[in-house]
Order: sequence, then C-alpha cells, then structure tokens
Amino acid sequence: MNIFLNLSTHKAGRLKWAILLAAFILPGFCQAQTATDAAPIVDHIAICVHDLKKSTAFYTEVMHLQKVPNPFADTLHQWYSLGNHVKLHAIQGNCSYKHDITEHLCFAVGSVKEFAKRLDELHIPYGNWKGDSKEPTLRPDGVLQLYFQDPDGYWIEINSPAKGK
Repeated sequence: MNIFLNLSTHKAGRLKWAILLAAFILPGFCQAQTATDAAPIVDHIAICVHDLKKSTAFYTEVMHLQKVPNPFADTLHQWYSLGNHVKLHAIQGNCSYKHDITEHLCFAVGSVKEFAKRLDELHIPYGNWKGDSKEPTLRPDGVLQLYFQDPDGYWIEINSPAKGK
C-alpha cells in the first residue's frame, strides 16, 4: 500500500499512476465502443427438418458440411459448420410450410459444372432460377449458379465466381 501512496505523492508518480490506470481502463472502454457500434454477425441459421437422419446424410454427403458439437446433446438437433464460425442448425420437428426459391442458402464452389456432376451422380434434380432442368444461370456479372432442394424442400444455390475474379 505504501508503494501506491508514494506513487501518488510525487509528480512523476502521479503520471505513472495515470498511465497505469489508462492502460487498464482504455482498452475496456474502446472494446465496449466497438462491441456496441459494430453490426451484429451471423452465428447460425436454423432450419426445421422432418427426418434428422435423412437431412444429416444430405448435408454431410451431398454438401460435404462438417458436423460440429451439438450443445443440446440430443437426437433432435444437428449442427454443421458453414465456415467463418457460422453454423447451420437443423432441428427435427413438424415442418409444414412450402419453400420458395427466393428464400435460399447459397454456397460458393470452385466449379458449378463439377458440382452439377456430383448432383447427377446422386440423382438430385437441379436447374436454374426459372426452373429449367440441368441448366445453370449465368448472371450479368459472370457468376454461374444453379438451384436444387434438400430433403425438406429448402432451396440451395450453388455458384462459382466470375472468371478472372
């Protein structure tokens, strides 16, 4: 306790004390400002599925998503990594709504054509936004895209970047 009293009684000591306080207080203040001013980031996207085993097979075998630990430790939930700390959370339940193509998950791949070959091998129908079977869409910006549905009817877009980008 004497050390702190001695620091505060001398001019140089007060300066050291102020620097010490600033070193502990300012980082927390700056971090709090960043946390409250920053836009929220996506943690996970939850979907309702009828058959969790069927969905798990689809997302691991077709989409090659990696399963991540299930915080519920039960048989009604499955979590998958979507990259960058974002997860897909599949919840088994009584899902009773129809899915529209305008509501879709989009995944980027190196080659839409190679991914389409895998869908063909697995007999999974796919097409473009208009619904033309096996026909990808070429956007005006050069991105190639195709659409298909998971076992519960959720629409999935697969796209690959424009050449040269």
